[in-house]
Amino acid sequence: MIKLVLFDAVGVLFPLNKVVGDDLSAAFNLSETQLKHMWDELYPDYTIGKLSTEQFLDRFAEIYNLPREKVTESVFLESFLRALTPMPGMQELLQKLHKAGVRMAMLSDTTPMFAYVRRNWIFSEFFDHIFLSFEIGHKKPDKAAFQAVIDHYQLQPNEFFFVDDNEQNVVAAQHLGLQAVQFTTAETLAQKLAQVQVLES
Repeated sequence: MIKLVLFDAVGVLFPLNKVVGDDLSAAFNLSETQLKHMWDELYPDYTIGKLSTEQFLDRFAEIYNLPREKVTESVFLESFLRALTPMPGMQELLQKLHKAGVRMAMLSDTTPMFAYVRRNWIFSEFFDHIFLSFEIGHKKPDKAAFQAVIDHYQLQPNEFFFVDDNEQNVVAAQHLGLQAVQFTTAETLAQKLAQVQVLES
């Protein structure tokens, strides 16, 4: 029996898009290729708490030879807020789950700058708990990220139903014993939730 539905954020609750990358390119006159270094080398350490926000901004300014006073948290945060648009159908599905008394949580790979947004976004009210990678020190598909959720709830792995758009994360969860599916659309997810008797078909 499923006792908790665990959601990824990007690609499930809201779509992956290029808003932040485009905004940073415009703000600092950087190409997509130049920004790739930030996403691939700098951002991952920030995501798991190895860098503080100040350290991340310092490194960003240093890497791209930018005046530090121009590299502010607000530049990133305002862009991230613009990027948040609900995935079609997901708000309605979460409302339906909530009304049915289904316990839900979020497991999100994110950073201190965006933690406030994750916790105070329109969907946050539906979640019993929000697990953020920089706080737990691990991000998906690291099994320790899932273990943090399992330990928190003291449930058996097969009592979780995990939803993520990334196949690698889904497979990692399945290897730990969680029931997990790859997200495509809200409609398809509702059907899968009905199959495991979380929702009525």
